[in-house]
Amino acid sequence: MKRREFLFGTTAAATAAAIIPNLWSCKKDEECPTPESQAHFNYLEVSGTHHDIGKQIGTRFSKEIIASRMAISKLVNDAKEIVQAAPEIFYDPFLEASQNHFPDYIDELHGIADGSGISFQDIMIGNMAIEILFLASKLGNNNKYSLPSSYGCSSTAYSKNGKMFLTHNEDLFTSFLSYMYLLKIKVTGKPEILTLSYPGLLPGIPPGMNEAGIVQCGNDIQGLHVEPSVPMAFLFRSVLDSTSIDDAVDRAKFPHRARTMTHNIGSFNENKIVSVEAAPTKNQSHNVDGFYVHTNHFILPEMLDIVLNPLGLPSSESRFNKLTAMSGEYADKPNDVNGDLITSFMASHEGELPPCVHDHDTASTLSHSVFDFQEKNWKLYYSNPCLNNSKIINLI
Repeated sequence: MKRREFLFGTTAAATAAAIIPNLWSCKKDEECPTPESQAHFNYLEVSGTHHDIGKQIGTRFSKEIIASRMAISKLVNDAKEIVQAAPEIFYDPFLEASQNHFPDYIDELHGIADGSGISFQDIMIGNMAIEILFLASKLGNNNKYSLPSSYGCSSTAYSKNGKMFLTHNEDLFTSFLSYMYLLKIKVTGKPEILTLSYPGLLPGIPPGMNEAGIVQCGNDIQGLHVEPSVPMAFLFRSVLDSTSIDDAVDRAKFPHRARTMTHNIGSFNENKIVSVEAAPTKNQSHNVDGFYVHTNHFILPEMLDIVLNPLGLPSSESRFNKLTAMSGEYADKPNDVNGDLITSFMASHEGELPPCVHDHDTASTLSHSVFDFQEKNWKLYYSNPCLNNSKIINLI
């Protein structure tokens, strides 16, 4: 291994919040550990069983895991409070579904818990916090829990005349820029994986690729329909274990899901890009031909009747329209299209909430990715694409 009774607005809720200490191992008046500074994403190679790799990740990045959770303590404390009040509604069903369908990934989380010194339950809550909060909103018939408008990713794909690119801006909490890491994962009998990862979460939510030539990035969709089933993190992790584009798409369409999401998947070896919009009730896929833009709302015809949170990610349509307009100017100019051109679209600062986000309402573009299907590589930018801090990574 290389270094590199549910509570809706009651006084009990306030009391519970008051007695919950800092959730991720930092006690009151105790200073959280400071992760190492970095010029690009810290890197780690791990191998072994699923529990082994989780433990190696948890051990190496324990400071990052603890510090990142402290940075978003309001969110994780809200989720913990809800679980403590009614675990049979907000924890047990998610855990049971995950254990039944993806026991290997539960083992990974046990490993992360063992390595980091954080309880498994707290690690599991971190991997399903959004599902917990959105289910609480659904059952409470309110929109109490929704993410700020600038918390949304943007993707632009292109497939024409032998040229293929899948690009992505990964946007979330600004504080996470110092805590994310790049992992090379080898589990016996499964494809080797190279992926960005959020601290303490299953690898695969940010962009990644594997040695079978599968690449993936995703767009969060804040659908109002939430089921107590498999959380999003497990499904993104599953796609990274796929061995072909058909296998990856099947995994992305997995029916036992808790909430809505979009997987943008490509295959270097099969020269194909497919976008899968998925909800607990149905899904639809689209084979990319020409330019294809996706942000944080459904756009495929069969998915337009899925009810989304109107307060969630209002910048999605703005970013979608901007990227569609910019790419549309090159729809009939295939000779001019390349990865740098698409990166210039993703680096746009035009509009109140543009594709390239700089610490707006505590959110930023944390990374930019360009998967080049001809070169079979990944150009990974640290932070905003406009800053041009990139490395080219090869896996296959």
